[in-house]
Amino acid sequence: MARRSAPEIGTAVHAGLAVLHAEGGTVEKALEVAQAKIAERAGIESSFEDKSLEESLSIINPLLQGYAEHWESHDDMWAPLSEEIQFLVEVGVRTGVYLRGRADNLSMMKGGLWLIDYKTAARMDPRDLLKYEMDLQLTAYIYGLSKQLTADSLKEGGEPVEVLGAVIDLLVKTKVPQYAREVYTRTPDELAEFEAEFVEYGSRIRSAMQRIKAGEDWKVAFPRNTEHCFRYGTCAFRDLCVKDTPVRRAAFNARKPDYVDEAYQELAAKKTP
Repeated sequence: MARRSAPEIGTAVHAGLAVLHAEGGTVEKALEVAQAKIAERAGIESSFEDKSLEESLSIINPLLQGYAEHWESHDDMWAPLSEEIQFLVEVGVRTGVYLRGRADNLSMMKGGLWLIDYKTAARMDPRDLLKYEMDLQLTAYIYGLSKQLTADSLKEGGEPVEVLGAVIDLLVKTKVPQYAREVYTRTPDELAEFEAEFVEYGSRIRSAMQRIKAGEDWKVAFPRNTEHCFRYGTCAFRDLCVKDTPVRRAAFNARKPDYVDEAYQELAAKKTP
């Protein structure tokens, strides 16, 4: 099934920006990486559902070139740590609810640690930035990274480590590219509120899993949510959701184990005497 171009262009731009911000990064290197990534995502057909590879490149190239020119003129670049950081932390104390994540875009800026999150958009809409004031995922990353880095530091006899917040770096794919950047922080009270909310979510999921284990139909325990069926084009799983049959299931590949599965194994090992 052909994919829509928007998320694939975003993936390619992210790859280019990572190179641009790295030590020794140049616009030329960033473009080379982004072009290779979009070609890889386009596959042997060199196209997506709504755009050809050439059309996609005509968006990516000026977007990255303009980004470098725009922010270098503001003298507002940062130094990435250039390493992936994973966290597996308990949310709250003795709750049995854990948070797993990984970030490869933690950077030094303005004397502290900041999470950098690149976003591409089709238009300049203030709501694309305002939503991050209360965004749960952003809060989860600030919380999880701070707690993991603090635990690691204390083990080595160091001091607590705080991720100061997140920088949302918006690249708008208009004919003349536009750029915006906002900084978001989380107060101790907001992080405490996150703890309570996340533990509640985790407890509900755990309850549903226990019901399934006891024999209840998983489709009842986890009712269908169709809110995002067409958010990014058409959901690849819509046909299966409309009618779940063994034949339709055969058209989908089984999910490959990832770092979330590794978290289950780590936690199981800790509980094993």
